[in-house]
Amino acid sequence: MNKRVIILLFVLGGMVTSNAQVEFNHIESAEDMEQVWADASARNMPVFVDIYATWCGPCKWMDANVFATEAAGKYMNEAFINVKMDGESQFGRVFAMKSGLSAYPSFFLFNSSQDLMNTVVGAKPWEELQVEMAKTLEYYPVLEVLQSKFESGLLNREEYPRFTNALREMGKDEYGKAVGSSYVEKFDVGDDWSEEDIRVLAFYIDQRDDDWERLVADIPELQQALGDDLERFIDHVVTGSIEIAVENRDLTPIKELGSILPELTAGTQMDPVEIRSRMHVYFYHYTEQFDRLSEYIETTYMEKHEGDHKWLFNVASDALFLDPRNEVIAKNGLDWFQTCIDQKETHEYYYHLALCQYLTGDPTQAVETLNISLEFTNDPESTQTTKSIIKQITAEAGL
Repeated sequence: MNKRVIILLFVLGGMVTSNAQVEFNHIESAEDMEQVWADASARNMPVFVDIYATWCGPCKWMDANVFATEAAGKYMNEAFINVKMDGESQFGRVFAMKSGLSAYPSFFLFNSSQDLMNTVVGAKPWEELQVEMAKTLEYYPVLEVLQSKFESGLLNREEYPRFTNALREMGKDEYGKAVGSSYVEKFDVGDDWSEEDIRVLAFYIDQRDDDWERLVADIPELQQALGDDLERFIDHVVTGSIEIAVENRDLTPIKELGSILPELTAGTQMDPVEIRSRMHVYFYHYTEQFDRLSEYIETTYMEKHEGDHKWLFNVASDALFLDPRNEVIAKNGLDWFQTCIDQKETHEYYYHLALCQYLTGDPTQAVETLNISLEFTNDPESTQTTKSIIKQITAEAGL
């Protein structure tokens, strides 16, 4: 399900259910968990632990919209022994503390030897959660072997690219930076970087580093070295640029990166115009300049993109996704999404207009707009989701 489309489900706490589901072991005691560990060891299977709270809305959303689906049930029941645990029960509190619980819901992936392989925090659509689980099963064994060699000083130069790639996949960026620094010192990397050097170092350099200019000095060389990882690298530097800009409340890093994006994204499916626009939207959002954010969207649309409903929808939906309950954005969204609809009628455009109508206090109009949106989709999932939301708004508002 499109991440933007699930916004209204989170806002409403909406639920879309199916008959298939993940088979969970509901754990209430240490003895229950010991039986799970024994089963995992005997079957040599990893363990997925969902730690929830009874009051947690996103936890309930995961139960109804992810763990109740056929896709999740089929994958997780075959790949894991699945555990569900109340993080505020007597045993749950102890287990959660040992595992490093930071928020609800949190999902902990252990191997059959009870080693914590990965942690996923927060509600996720099935497509995102499944990717995290698959990456963990693929890369944790690699990471375990190569990290042991690295810490023993036995990792050779040719193994570093594979090691740093596994670290990236597992989200261990801080550790990866230390590995990159070790690589530079151990192998005396100078100004003449090889493709191997670029693969190791690229993801641990940002616009604040002295080596940034060296990294982007020859973009064709950079593209060739990164190969299939190029788009991941672009996502990485875009995120880093936004963070630097927000930290300093200065758009300069975003503008500087934007100037090389056309060449950097050449040959990929990525749109440099869309990326530049998204970077501005995120900057204004995270610096809490919501009026400036609205001004940016409206001015840029009028001056550079008038008539381009796709551009307007992308930036407007990004702004709405970042904070669905922001009154400034929701109110302006009424005009933005109506402008898109005036140019082309689509399910997504009507759907987002309905979200803004609901958020600005007009559930009756939101239901009417959602009903219209159904005329523009043949997708069973979108239809089911939309009908579920219509039903919930109708009941909530007493329509």
